[in-house]
Amino acid sequence: MRQTYSRSSASFYTAILATAAVLTLPATSVRADVEFRHALDDSVLDLSPIKGEEITEAVKSFRKDGVNPYNGNADALAAGKALFEENCQACHHADATGGMGPSLVDDVFVNSRANTDIGMFEIIHSGASGAMRSFSQRGVTQDQILKIISYIHSLKK
Repeated sequence: MRQTYSRSSASFYTAILATAAVLTLPATSVRADVEFRHALDDSVLDLSPIKGEEITEAVKSFRKDGVNPYNGNADALAAGKALFEENCQACHHADATGGMGPSLVDDVFVNSRANTDIGMFEIIHSGASGAMRSFSQRGVTQDQILKIISYIHSLKK
């Protein structure tokens, strides 16, 4: 038995098929930016550039997928080491094993967010509990934060 459809029925079924096709597009066509949140109150972070900051391609990439493009990059590690020595070692010691601030090289996390690059970025950028203040308010750029994170990873045993 052959079923026939009116013009309005055909338009209806065409619309359904077109909708289904859109809903089954590959995931790569959907842009999924990371939503960065404050470690203290879970509010969305304001990642507006600080005065004079350039949002680099590395930062743009990190904001999109949460993967630090500087991990394993020798030049970034050297820059990260200098930044760590200038900004972090007073509280975390030169080898990052902790002092006033917690160890950054073991698997014990004072803040559960600190076990990912995204979480480390959130904490360094905007601060956390205790003495950990926002480094973006101290003039450290987002690109520099990524370099510090890559250096910290190089210290883990």
